[in-house]
Order: sequence, then structure tokens, then C-alpha cells
Amino acid sequence: MRGIARHSTRASETVYRDERNHVMSKQETRRAATLRWRVGAVAAAAALLAGSGVGVAALTSQAASAHDHSTSASSKSLAERVQRLEDIEEIHQLKARYFRFVDEKKHDDLAALFTPDAKLVTDGITWKSPKEFAYTIRDLTGAAPSAHSGAMPEITMTGPDTASGIWSMEDILTFPAGPNAPEGHNGYGQYRETYKKVNGEWLIDSVLLTRFWMDPLPAWTPPATTTPSNPGTRPATTNGR
Repeated sequence: MRGIARHSTRASETVYRDERNHVMSKQETRRAATLRWRVGAVAAAAALLAGSGVGVAALTSQAASAHDHSTSASSKSLAERVQRLEDIEEIHQLKARYFRFVDEKKHDDLAALFTPDAKLVTDGITWKSPKEFAYTIRDLTGAAPSAHSGAMPEITMTGPDTASGIWSMEDILTFPAGPNAPEGHNGYGQYRETYKKVNGEWLIDSVLLTRFWMDPLPAWTPPATTTPSNPGTRPATTNGR
């Protein structure tokens, strides 16, 4: 029995070696065929390139040029997006100065925020020039306290040096109390504007101000400006605000 078992084992080993050799031979044959195909393809491509007058170096140069062009376009696109954000922020700052100069009574500085031929229309009134607009505010309101603000800006870049904007607005204006004091107001409305960059600086090129609602406010004399002993204490007012 042991002899028969040994004989069977040797026979199995022989069959396994034969099958393994057969498989390896087929694999080597396929690798050789693949290698011959690749060599032939390279040779054919080389012949085609030579016949058409295009060299490998030329193809490499074209690929590099395409890569450089793609990189350059990407960099330009990024630079344009950054410039757009910077321009929009500068317009935000421009409008913030507009509101501040009105409230601080800096009327010459206010007029300088506009292009010389800016078109200004406020509540149906058309102004001849930025100076006429600013100086009329000065003459009408004098030292009357006011608070102007804008919110929710929608700025659209319409060109490299032009833009448009829409702002929600609110203003509070009161006059010192007196026998003939005019009535103040708390107004709500909208600015529609255009902007132009002149010599690298953004300026307001047109204004259309429309108030949608106005609440009357009584005349009010603001308290003298003093530094409170307690910084958290607000000075008393007479109009409830």
C-alpha cells in the first residue's frame, strides 16, 4: 500500500509540474507578443512623425506650451477674481464715507466723492452738480444731528472701471427745538447708483435716491457732548431714542 501511495504522489507531482510549465510557457508567449506589438507601434509612430516632418521634440514642446497656456489662463482668472473683490470692497468703503461725511457735516469732502459730471436725483430733485447737492444739505440742515446708513449692497461690476450698486437706506434727521423748528424725519428707501474708477480711485458717477417711507420726528436738541463717568452709561435724550 505504501508503494502504491508513493507512486501516486510522484505521478501527481509530475502532472503539476507539466501543467505549471505549460501555463508559464503560454504567459511568456503572450508577453513576447505584447512586446513585439509595442515595438511595432513605436516604430510605426516614429515613421509617421518622420514622414510628416513632426519630431518628438516638437510634440513635447507643444505639450509644454499647452500646459503653460493653461497655467497662465488659470492665474489670470484668479487675478481677475481677486481684483473684482478688491473693487467691490473699495466701493463699500466709498459709500461708507458718503454716509459719514453727511453726518459729520464734511460737505466739501462729500462733494469730492463724486465724478465732476455726476448725475444726482434725490426724492425727485435733480441736482446740477455734486457741490450743489452737498452745499444744499449744508444750508438746509446746518448743525442738525443726523444719522445715515446703508445696508444689503448689491454691487455688480459692469466693466474693468465701472460698476453699479443698489443699497437699502435709512436716515434720521432732527432739528434743534425752537418756535419755528422744522419737523424731522426717519426715512427708509433705496439708492441706485453707478460708479467709475478714475485714476485708480472709485467715485460715485450717478445717484437715484427714492424714499419709500418717512416717519415724522419731533424737534430735538441734543445734549452737550461730554465724557460720561461710566462708559456704559448713555446720555439721556428727549425724543426717546
